[in-house]
Amino acid sequence: MALLVLVAASVRAQGAGAGVFDEYGPNAGEMFERDTEPRWRIALGAGIAADPNFQGSDKYRVHPTLVLFAGYGRFFIGFGGVGVNLVRQPGLRVGVIISPAAGRDESVDARLAGLGNVDRTVNAGVFAVSATRGFLTRALVYTDVGGEHHGSTARLDFLARFRTGERIGFFAGPGLTWGSRQYNQTVFGVTGEQSVRSGFPAFEANAGINNLRLTAGTNYRFAQNWRLFGGLTAARLTGDAAASPITETHAEYRAFLTAIYLLR
Repeated sequence: MALLVLVAASVRAQGAGAGVFDEYGPNAGEMFERDTEPRWRIALGAGIAADPNFQGSDKYRVHPTLVLFAGYGRFFIGFGGVGVNLVRQPGLRVGVIISPAAGRDESVDARLAGLGNVDRTVNAGVFAVSATRGFLTRALVYTDVGGEHHGSTARLDFLARFRTGERIGFFAGPGLTWGSRQYNQTVFGVTGEQSVRSGFPAFEANAGINNLRLTAGTNYRFAQNWRLFGGLTAARLTGDAAASPITETHAEYRAFLTAIYLLR
């Protein structure tokens, strides 16, 4: 179950909406179940999170988060989008997802003045999750299909997990994100027009890995259908993301604490 909420933290770290709670980050139990007949899986929750004002910011914001997820058989829907598991086997999930992607409002930080807004869009993606009892590997590729110049991104996370009892579990591991030229230019680049308005020098960002991270967290079952999750991600911007004149710091930290009620 910890990995379901970890999706919320890791996707939020790349600018997606908070509260993602989807089947492509399934819990250990569901990953090893064999399909018999379709059944509903529903989760509701809320919590608090802290993350930078924008990618590369040295200032942070604290805000509430919401969790909403519903799944039936191979299909799922939530704040993170709607999708289907095309492959649903013990220890393996492969599927597709349509997901909203957040933008960037220049009003959230004075440093963004003159850069203009990055509008929200819709992404189409493919994902794969492979799990054993002690490890989980997750890959996710997104492409902007809303026409807002978000380009494409690819994420890879490798997580170890273990339990210290029936109620408490832990997870930790590294991850990275690659951005296409269009994505990196939209988020970290500065066009000639933006340079005139903002005072930043013009900067052209190319495709490449823009984020290396290490995530660790825990989950606690404090009642039959209740779970409490906490996590911390320490990330470092790399490549043109780190070299961008917009970037204030290469180090980023994100944290969350969420309580979730499971209806199943």
